[in-house]
Amino acid sequence: MSTEIKDRLDVPSDVRVSTVRGARFVRNRVATVAMILAFVIAIIPLFYVIGNVVVRGLPVVTTSGFLTSDIPNNAAATELSDDCAKLQKYNPDAVCTTAPKKATQLGMGPAVVGTIVTTFLSALFAIPLGILAAIYLNEYGKKRPFASFIRFMTDVMTGVPSVVMGIFIYTLWVLEFGKGKSALAASLALACLMLPIVVRTSEEMLRLVPNTLREGSSALGARTWKTTLRVVLPSALPGLVSGAMLAVARAAGETAPVLFTIGAANTVKQALTVQGQSTTLSFQIYNLITNGGSISPKMAWGAAFTLIAIVLILTAGARTVSARFTMR
Repeated sequence: MSTEIKDRLDVPSDVRVSTVRGARFVRNRVATVAMILAFVIAIIPLFYVIGNVVVRGLPVVTTSGFLTSDIPNNAAATELSDDCAKLQKYNPDAVCTTAPKKATQLGMGPAVVGTIVTTFLSALFAIPLGILAAIYLNEYGKKRPFASFIRFMTDVMTGVPSVVMGIFIYTLWVLEFGKGKSALAASLALACLMLPIVVRTSEEMLRLVPNTLREGSSALGARTWKTTLRVVLPSALPGLVSGAMLAVARAAGETAPVLFTIGAANTVKQALTVQGQSTTLSFQIYNLITNGGSISPKMAWGAAFTLIAIVLILTAGARTVSARFTMR
């Protein structure tokens, strides 16, 4: 381009210099500042919540035996029995002993085990079924009436409150079938919450795979199922893993469905049983924070920190696995 044409078009010699001028330049800067400000406003509460959980929960989690010990039967009652003044306030006839106080062993082992068991079972139920449903919708059903009906019902299930899922499983599984409260019942309730999330996110990820890959595989003589298995799924794997982890994170933090279906367990041995009563970290956070005193809130903060750490570890592990598959 000659010098005359450059001068006439007012094109800068350095291509890194913006050519936006006047009102467009002002609007661009205002929009940029507004987006940065919105990001800062949104991230401040996140940092505050995470920082608060770390500051209050980390000292409790690092206590010896917190992640492996059994949960005290009643933290509030234990705390009251250790305080003579409080004990005589609520029971004037109580006799205080001069024996040295025994520190209450803070433990959250059953909740950690119960959270892992229920989350694993719910993921085992929901993720394969959700991915298979997404494959049918995107690769086979497409615009057919039955596929449209499944999409509609999936959208309806996405908007159903979690407490309704808990009541549904409690009425059907616990009362009607007489199976009782258990980790399995809680897993079924959580799986009902995870399923629509997995279906919708998986379908969107499969839709992002270019059709040229499918056409190339078909041109080589591959059938639809082999194209889906060998070409489409590996290409969409990172997105499928992200959607599955989003569903797992929601299931791990749910409280309402668990309240109706899981029962109560204070020992690690009880929490290991699938068909017996168990407990989860979210359930214990709700239970402990309503007890009062000073020991129960400490344990609740420790449980909250543990729950966030578990979700973070699962997400990081899943991302690592999906990255390995993507490179292959």
